[in-house]
Amino acid sequence: MSAQALSAGAPIEVWRGCVNAWECDHVGHLNTRYYLARVEQALAGLARRLSLAHVNEETGTHRLVVKAQHMRFLREARAAAALHATAQVLSWSRNEAVVLFLLHHSNSGQIAATFRLSLAYVERGSGRPVPWPEQATSAAGALLCEAPREASPRSISLDDVEVTASLERARQLGMRMTGIGAVTPDACDAHGYWRLSSFMGRVADSIPHLRNVEWREVLAKTMPGGSSRVGSALIEFQSVHVRWPRSGDACEVRSALAGCTDRVTYSSHWLLDPETGAPWAAVRTVGIALDLDARRSIPLTAEAQAAYRAASVEGLAL
Repeated sequence: MSAQALSAGAPIEVWRGCVNAWECDHVGHLNTRYYLARVEQALAGLARRLSLAHVNEETGTHRLVVKAQHMRFLREARAAAALHATAQVLSWSRNEAVVLFLLHHSNSGQIAATFRLSLAYVERGSGRPVPWPEQATSAAGALLCEAPREASPRSISLDDVEVTASLERARQLGMRMTGIGAVTPDACDAHGYWRLSSFMGRVADSIPHLRNVEWREVLAKTMPGGSSRVGSALIEFQSVHVRWPRSGDACEVRSALAGCTDRVTYSSHWLLDPETGAPWAAVRTVGIALDLDARRSIPLTAEAQAAYRAASVEGLAL
């Protein structure tokens, strides 16, 4: 089915709720793992609307595999914020699709974040891709659309993505170990695979182990107008999933800063199987410096840029 052959489909609402105070991080806004908890709910809701409810069931014969993700975080979601999510379809082929979720601030209608997921429809046991059911294809046709500007990549390219991650290469590049642990049953979905929110939680928990403090201290001392409380915030995220771990598997995270401009910072996180050294997933993030009092982004001074680049691994990608 070609998206060009169909008119833009109207979005459908697939989740509604709010931000709980206990879901907010030290910067005072919704932690990324809980954004992904909303995406899990939204994906399950979309599956039901596409007559694919069986992919959510423990006894289901098929499942959805997330192959890649792209996210943009546009406006903060703080405690008690009312939110809702809508779903559309960006592309639909024989056994794959790209779907779009927009997370809205319900009171203002403004978009808080966007989530683009590349999916495959596979047999539960073999993992073999199989064609979508006809009923799902028909329902998806009514949701096909072009990605809005807010959901388009800005500081990351989604073209010709190649994963080069491995434990051996991480060691060669001097990427520090920022996380290690087991995938536990409570972190898995109905089919026993790592949930999206658990994956994102592992990435989020790795960030404090990066050399991510020195450049902020330099910025606080060198920014115009005197020092301020400086934090950082994620504004764009890309992940490519080579394989999804199951309950009982282990995951080691290797991370590094990966350069900056005067406006944004880059970092890379490789999620690896410590037993084989092979990648589970590779992540690239884009961040900003955040004035924690004014709640606005801050340009990086020349001194802060130099400090960030000095701590970076040059040329690092996925």
